[in-house]
Amino acid sequence: MACKIIYFVKFGRFSNTNLFVEQQLRRVFPEANLKVLDIKAFFTRPSLALLLVLLKLSPRLFWQAIRVRLKLKDLSFVAIQMLLREPRIFRAIGDFARNHIELDRPNVWFTIQTQSLWDNTCEGIPNFIYTDSAALTNLYYTGADMRMIPSKPWLDQERALYAKATRIFVMSDHVQSSLHKQYGQSGDRVKKVRVGANLTLPVGDLTPRPETNKTILFVGVDWERKGGPQLLDAFKRLPDRHRDAKLVIVGVSPAIEGQDIEIVGRVPSTEVGTYYRQAAIFCLPTRIEPFGIVFIEAMLHKLAVIAPSQGAMTDFIRHKETGVLVKPGDTDELVDALNWLLDHPFERGQIADRGYQAIHKDYSWDRVGDRLREEIEAVTGP
Repeated sequence: MACKIIYFVKFGRFSNTNLFVEQQLRRVFPEANLKVLDIKAFFTRPSLALLLVLLKLSPRLFWQAIRVRLKLKDLSFVAIQMLLREPRIFRAIGDFARNHIELDRPNVWFTIQTQSLWDNTCEGIPNFIYTDSAALTNLYYTGADMRMIPSKPWLDQERALYAKATRIFVMSDHVQSSLHKQYGQSGDRVKKVRVGANLTLPVGDLTPRPETNKTILFVGVDWERKGGPQLLDAFKRLPDRHRDAKLVIVGVSPAIEGQDIEIVGRVPSTEVGTYYRQAAIFCLPTRIEPFGIVFIEAMLHKLAVIAPSQGAMTDFIRHKETGVLVKPGDTDELVDALNWLLDHPFERGQIADRGYQAIHKDYSWDRVGDRLREEIEAVTGP
């Protein structure tokens, strides 16, 4: 008898999430042959649809490149993000994926895709979606930018994708609520399976941070969207008693200077843990965050975290219990939060310990994998 096939359809690394999803699918479905299809390949092959949309977008892309002085590697990233919001590309990627899946149709058990940027549903084959967000979820955030919302034709295709999905797996409560209220999906079709940390975690007990440690850590690849300028402003407004504090920036290299600021820039994911272990406070006043896995990672390194009081962060951060929550965009509150954690090192350590315990119990990739197996097998059978 031919081995059952699972198709995992993904786009790139998805901040390393796709790597861990693949590992879990292999672990919990050992009896199946897992085939991984990366739709990034669509963007490297000749396509009339791709050419036509690129011609359409080229003026916008050109002026954005001039306006923010994009480097070549950043230009390609922005171009793909624009392409993924085009209805024609949504359809073309789906056709590309289905052409591969149909080759194995007799033996395909099910397909699973991360995110809702295309529709690889094949008639008669169960398709599952695992996502950190949906397009309309962006409307939940304070000061939502309507430019983040794709066109109605694109949204119609995303809505149709969710309607056809066998089950939709999400990471957080607010996305589950979005799919219920904004997309009309019934409660039994949307399952919260959470997420895990996207880097190797430390083994054994972490050394408690000394009370004199005043290192504040920022980790993110998008300085503006992740609230970097707001954090910088708040850091510069710290009172004289905290002039020995230090700000470390990992993942991005903004054009800023300061004797008490260390700009690390991009580093391999295997090295990020070093900076978590050296810091006392993790602060990311992000404006829009589908999930915020970096908060999970920081808490699993026993860091006290400061996060905006919206989105997925309210699932696992309780104010002054497992972290500190601040009003999105409120720099005064951010200054107060930094001051409070710096002024109260004992309480800071307690928050870090409680945060670790809360996250360690509920957020791990093995738990995600086990839940995926349970939910998928309940629908498809063993």
